[in-house]
Amino acid sequence: MLCGVAACELGGGPIGSTTTGHDPDQLNPGVVTRVNDGDSVVVEMGNIEVEVRLLGINAPEAGECFYEHATDRLTAIVDGKTVEVAEGGTDQFGRTLGSLWLEGSLVNLGLVTDGFAIATTPVEGEINGEALITAEEEAATNRVGLWAMDACGSSGPLPNMRVDSAGSQFDPPGADGDQLDQEWVEFNSDQDVDLDGWTVRDESSTHRCLLPAGVVVVPGIPLRVNSADDCWHPGHSPVWNNGGDMVLLLDPTGRIVSRARYDD
Repeated sequence: MLCGVAACELGGGPIGSTTTGHDPDQLNPGVVTRVNDGDSVVVEMGNIEVEVRLLGINAPEAGECFYEHATDRLTAIVDGKTVEVAEGGTDQFGRTLGSLWLEGSLVNLGLVTDGFAIATTPVEGEINGEALITAEEEAATNRVGLWAMDACGSSGPLPNMRVDSAGSQFDPPGADGDQLDQEWVEFNSDQDVDLDGWTVRDESSTHRCLLPAGVVVVPGIPLRVNSADDCWHPGHSPVWNNGGDMVLLLDPTGRIVSRARYDD
């Protein structure tokens, strides 16, 4: 089901697909006792509370456009409900990575389908990864949820800004950390666009580049943002994953103007 913000916030209707999944023997039942944000929950399994980070997706962070919408959506779907968790390891914070199932539907997939989260590049063996990528593509094409033209309180047409994957260099020769100025993403446009306050980001929750005043793209002259530029927070480290990632270009309100995925 594809829906706009108003419909999805009510929490009704299908939330995913029963065509992707796990061996039922791998599913651990539990009750959701807390929703932390748009992509993590606490599930009581037996007498133990487990923090589960939804595998294969990334919802907006606190302070970012659509954070409240994503958190409210996940709360409406699962808070206080009995779910099943297919565990997929742990993340860098020690949280359990998991696929969350509710009444035969994959919650992770539903959030991406309805535009409340983006997909992340699947790792080897990630059983639902390709379905999540496909769902993201459909949500972006149909401009639902965080992809909507009026997301983040924006209005008016989108500037004709494009990510030029062919002109970008996501995996320079040698060790990435030794040559940050050789790792870059390139943008172009057929109109003048003042990019003061715009953001370049990847699919993760960390890498953000806030473009400063005076950055203007003009027709015929590509704009190149490299990983050594001072705009990156945190900086001084590689930005783009060699195995695949997504470039997002956001206007000052946080609306997604352009996106491009690449793989290895």
